[in-house]
Amino acid sequence: MQLSDVTEVESEEMDLGYELPDHSCLQEDEIPRVGIRFVQLQLAHEFYVTYAKKVGFATKIRTTTCDKITKEPVNQAIHCNRKRFRRSRVKAPTWKNTISVTGCKARIYVKFDKEKQEWVFFKVELRHSVNPEKLANN
Repeated sequence: MQLSDVTEVESEEMDLGYELPDHSCLQEDEIPRVGIRFVQLQLAHEFYVTYAKKVGFATKIRTTTCDKITKEPVNQAIHCNRKRFRRSRVKAPTWKNTISVTGCKARIYVKFDKEKQEWVFFKVELRHSVNPEKLANN
């Protein structure tokens, strides 16, 4: 299986406001890419959180898979916190602090390389959904 830095995105997704974040304010080594290695899972998480803050979005850990025997994590998916579509359980007139959830595709997948005893980014999606207000103002 061949891994790539950015997964394929269908053209209709691009029409919905997905774009690569502006990386002009970042050093090359601050941009996530497949193959970056870390000695601890926490360091991989902190790297992506720092990147996300610099380009303008927040993250959340979406899934963590643990080894069935040792119960130690073996891989983790960290997504933009606007990934999922959801409906509010509170009636609209009483809901004041809405969170824009746009189905964003920005995410990384990190797994533990048993051979080298390191955590490695094995899938990276840098495309981020544009804020709907930003689209309306363009």
